[in-house]
Amino acid sequence: MKKAKYSRWFIIAIIGMTGGMSFELPYLKYNYQVPMESLMGLSATQVGFIMSVYGTAAMVLYAPSGVVADKFSHKKLITFSMVITGGLAFLMALYPPYWMLLVIQVLLAITTVLFMWSATVKAVAILGTAEEQGSLLGFAEGMRGFGALVTAFLTLWMFQLFGAESNPNSLKAVMVTYGIFYIVFGILCWFVVPEESKAARAALPKSEKLAAKDILVVLKKRTTWYCSLIIMGVYTIFAVLSYTTSYLIDIFAMPVVMATFIGMIRNQVFRTIAGPVGALVSAKTRLKSPTKIIFIGSIVTFIGLICIIVIPASASIIFVMIGLVLLLAFFNYVSRGMYFATIGEAGTPSSTMGTTIGVASLIGFLPDVFIYPLIGHWQDTLVATQAYRNMWILGLVATGMALLFCTLLMRDIKQKKQAIMASLETL
Repeated sequence: MKKAKYSRWFIIAIIGMTGGMSFELPYLKYNYQVPMESLMGLSATQVGFIMSVYGTAAMVLYAPSGVVADKFSHKKLITFSMVITGGLAFLMALYPPYWMLLVIQVLLAITTVLFMWSATVKAVAILGTAEEQGSLLGFAEGMRGFGALVTAFLTLWMFQLFGAESNPNSLKAVMVTYGIFYIVFGILCWFVVPEESKAARAALPKSEKLAAKDILVVLKKRTTWYCSLIIMGVYTIFAVLSYTTSYLIDIFAMPVVMATFIGMIRNQVFRTIAGPVGALVSAKTRLKSPTKIIFIGSIVTFIGLICIIVIPASASIIFVMIGLVLLLAFFNYVSRGMYFATIGEAGTPSSTMGTTIGVASLIGFLPDVFIYPLIGHWQDTLVATQAYRNMWILGLVATGMALLFCTLLMRDIKQKKQAIMASLETL
């Protein structure tokens, strides 16, 4: 790689922040569902389907994004993607028709996933040696959360400055602010991110052609399904918790700005700190197993969800409920930081690691396709208390699934260790 003009940690911080904030626009519903409904004239089902369209397109594009990153300059991909994403933010600020919003979501999947996801990972990875990947990518993940955090709170300030839900232009101001940030950081990456040299590109190992038999080999392993369904359980909880903002507004009549602030604490702040905390626990304590960490988090989540379901909702316990959903969010982000590590812990060989991750991603992230339209339909057709009760029960079932497959995976790992020890004793 060409000699960088800046410290690599500064470069990684810029790349990480850029990658983190890029996903804030397609996931606008996480913090602004209620304003999207009241100011853009959308139903909860439509908002959910908008999310589903992005999630479905993203799932299809994650794998080819790696090929794109290998064939084109990661520096140019990042800059191009951010500038185009900024333009799409300005287009969204016009409050276009519903069908156009769906088209925009597909285009956002192309810019943020196909052109940018693997490009940002690669741009960070080539800044260090193989032994440094953990610290470099870990720092980049923290910066992703920080980038999302900064832009989220600045857009909330703009939302309130323009009159929040009382002014139709307030959400437009949020989108325009995102657009400006995207373009500025895209241009910044052009000047800060070093270009990969031709020699470095030629030295990179070429990916082997993926064959159908490789996928079949991976699918035949029970550990692949254990890991995939753990990811699905944890990710479903993540999707359910994205309704925290609307839950506080609809059930406890919390002001939109305050509920949005709580939603940002849940989504951006905890994303920034929970993942590194989980990594620290795994690296520095006796609790080394990612699967055990997810299992413990799932127990806490299961108990917390039961409390939310059985405790009658009233204004007098609003702070208890806020504390509960934030606690669940913290453990969910810890688990999200660990769930791909279960694949390595399961003893997956390096020759099939990439394929296993791809299969696990496809299965584990399937809730993106259906869960948002489903919950949106409940919100539109049921009274609020019943809609959210259904949602929390769905989260409880997903948590139970995570607990079940964590248990099965831990048993499998234990049996493999015992078999290895027995074979060593016979030598």
